[in-house]
Amino acid sequence: MAEYVDRYDVGSLESTKRQYTDIDIIKRIISQYIFRHRTLFILDIALIFVKLITILAGPFILKVSLDFFIMGTPTQDGEWLASIIYSIARLYHPSPDTPSLLLASGLLYTLISMSQWLIGSFQQYFTEKLGTMVIADIRLDFFNHINNLSQRFFEYGNTGRLVSRVTNDAEALKKILNTGVIGLTADLLLGVSVLAVMAYLNLQLTIVALLIAPILALTSRLFQQWIKTAWSTARRNVAFLTSKVQDLMYGAKVTKALTQEERSLREFDEVNEQNMQSQIKAETVSVTFSSIVILLSSIMTAAIWYLGGQSVILGAQTLGQLVAFNQYASWFFEPIQNLAMLYGAIQSAITGAERIFMVMDQEPEVIEEKEAIEVTDLRGEIEFRDVNFSYVEGQPVLRNINLKTSPGEKLAIFGPTGSGKSTIINLLGRFYDPSEGTVFIDGYDVKELSFTSLRRAVSIVLQEPFLFSGTIEYNLKFGRPEAEDDEMIRVAQLVGIHEVIAQLRDGYQTVILERGSNLSFGQRQLICLARAILADPRILVFDEATSSVDPYTEAKIQETLQREMENRTVIVVTHRVSTVRDSDRIIILQEGVVEDDGTHEQLLERSELYRRLCEMQLVSV
Repeated sequence: MAEYVDRYDVGSLESTKRQYTDIDIIKRIISQYIFRHRTLFILDIALIFVKLITILAGPFILKVSLDFFIMGTPTQDGEWLASIIYSIARLYHPSPDTPSLLLASGLLYTLISMSQWLIGSFQQYFTEKLGTMVIADIRLDFFNHINNLSQRFFEYGNTGRLVSRVTNDAEALKKILNTGVIGLTADLLLGVSVLAVMAYLNLQLTIVALLIAPILALTSRLFQQWIKTAWSTARRNVAFLTSKVQDLMYGAKVTKALTQEERSLREFDEVNEQNMQSQIKAETVSVTFSSIVILLSSIMTAAIWYLGGQSVILGAQTLGQLVAFNQYASWFFEPIQNLAMLYGAIQSAITGAERIFMVMDQEPEVIEEKEAIEVTDLRGEIEFRDVNFSYVEGQPVLRNINLKTSPGEKLAIFGPTGSGKSTIINLLGRFYDPSEGTVFIDGYDVKELSFTSLRRAVSIVLQEPFLFSGTIEYNLKFGRPEAEDDEMIRVAQLVGIHEVIAQLRDGYQTVILERGSNLSFGQRQLICLARAILADPRILVFDEATSSVDPYTEAKIQETLQREMENRTVIVVTHRVSTVRDSDRIIILQEGVVEDDGTHEQLLERSELYRRLCEMQLVSV
C-alpha cells in the first residue's frame, strides 16, 4: 500500500512546502465562500466607505480650527467648514467669539469621532459575523468532502490531524477575513484616500513620507518566507499535538495496564515542547518584523515634524495644515503597521486554509456514476466474476475470484488471517473497486448502482463495534431514522439486547458514553447487529463480527442469523470454524484464492486445509 501514502496519508500532507500561493487561497475563499453571503459582504464594504469619510473628516476639522480660530491664518479650502462651525456656534451664542467657535469645533469633532466609533463597531460586528458564517461553511464542506472520500483515505488518514484541520485551522481562517480580505480592502482604501489628501496638503512632505515604501517592501520581502515557514511549522506541530493527545486519551487503559504513564508523559512532553518552540519562533519572527516597521514609521513621523515645522516657520504652510498632515500620515502608516503586526497571524491563517484545502482537493478513488441506477427491490443475489484486486500494484490480494450466492443463502467466507476475506466485503460494499473483473448484485454491476441503493441493500457488522455519541435509540435507528419504535424494540428483542436496555435508567434514551464505555463489548456488538438488521438490508454481512465476543453472545448472534436468513442473504466472514459450520455453503479462501467450496461435512471430507483448521481450533470433526 506504500504507493498510496503520498496521495492519501494525512501525515504526508503535513509538509511545510507550499502548494498554493497566497493569492490563490484568498481568491478561493472569496469566490467559493464570501460570495455566498454577498449581501453581508456588500454591507461590510459600504460601512468601510462610510467609516473612511469620518476618518478623513477628523484631521480636517483640526486644521480649520487651528487656522481660522486660533492662529488666524485662514485658507480658502477650509472656508466651507468654518462656515458650518460658525453656524453651529450661533445656535447657543448670537455673536460667536473664539471660545464658542472652539466649542463648536469640539462638538463637531466629537460627533465625527462617535460616528466613526459607532460605524466601526457595526462594521467589526458584520465582519465577525461574516467570518463565523464562512468558517461554518468551510467546516461543513470539509466534513461533506471527507464523507465522500474513499475508504483508503481513512485507513491511512490520522484522525487527530484531521480534527486539527477542521477545528484549529478553520478557526484561524477568521484572520484572513478580518485582517486579510476585508481588512486589506479597508486598509487599501484608507491608504489611497489618505495619500491623496496628504498630496493635496503638501506634496513635498508626501514624497518624503513615501520614502518609507521601498524600505518596507525590502523588509517585507526578507521576512516573508521566514514568517511563512515558521507559521507553517507551527500549525503542523499543533496537528501533531492534537494527534498525540487523542492517541494518549484513547490508549489510557493500555498505558495504565502496562505501567507506561511516565513514558506517555515523556512522549507528550516532547511533542508539547516542539509545539511550544515552533509557536515561540513564529511569534518571534512576526514581532521582529512588526518592531522594524514601527521603528521606520516613527523615524518618518519625526522627519515630517522636523521638515514641516521649518515650513511653518518660513510661512510656506499653516500650522493647521502641518497638524492635519501629521494626523493623515499616522492614518497612512497605521494600515502598514497593522499589516506588519498581523502579518504572522495572516500567514498562520493562510497556512490553515491551505491545510484544509489540501484535504478538500483530494479526489475520491471510488466515484458514483453520473447516471447511477436507483433500485429499491434488490433480492440479494451476489456474484463475483473474475475479480482481481491489489492495494499495491504487483502485490495481489485477491486473484480470479468467482463466486455466486442465491437470495436468502447463508454463505461463509472462511480462511486464515490475511487471506483476503475482508477485502471481498470491501468490494461488495464498493469501498474499493476491483482491479479487474466485476461484482454483481441481482445482475447489476455495483458500479452502475447509486451509493444509496447499494448501501441500503448491504449492511455490514464489523469486528470492532462502533457506536456514535448519542442515545441508544439514535444508534439503533442510525441506518433508518424513520423506523418506528415498535420495530426498533422488536429487533432489539430479536438479538437479545432489549432486556439489557430496559434495565437502564433511561432505557432507549440512555446516552452512550465515548466509545461505548458504559456498555460491555458484547452489548455493543449486539446493538451494532440490531442496527444493521433495523436498516432492513437485503444482504447482511458479518466481517469477523463474532471473533472477539463470548460464546453466549456468539450463540445469540447465530440464533438471530437463523431467524433472519429467510428474508436476507447472509455473508459471514470469519476464521473461526464454530461460526461457519451451520452455513449453507462455505468458501475457503487462502492467499487470495478460492481453495474450495462446500458444506461443513463436504469440506471435512475433501479439504485438508479446512480439516487442519478444525483440528487446530479443537472443533470436533
